[in-house]
Amino acid sequence: MEISLWQLNNIVKAAAREAVEQFIISQNPSSDEITARQAFKEFGEGWVKHQESVGLLEKPIRKGVHKNSPLVYSRSKLRELKYGINPLLQAVVK
Repeated sequence: MEISLWQLNNIVKAAAREAVEQFIISQNPSSDEITARQAFKEFGEGWVKHQESVGLLEKPIRKGVHKNSPLVYSRSKLRELKYGINPLLQAVVK
């Protein structure tokens, strides 16, 4: 498999972007949290509930002790389920 300089440049950029996102999440885990309402709005309520019922998505975590405390999902897990891995990085793994 031969990779052109342009492809290599794009692969490095995608890998760097992914690394920075993971570093930010590791330093501040709450930056990856998205409330259920936001998740439904961004990804679609039916899709999120379907992924949860199939078992691909973990149940949301309640942030607080009261019954009206917000439920939160991981935004990075939702994105990965909806859009998959970056195609540039996926081509390198194969």
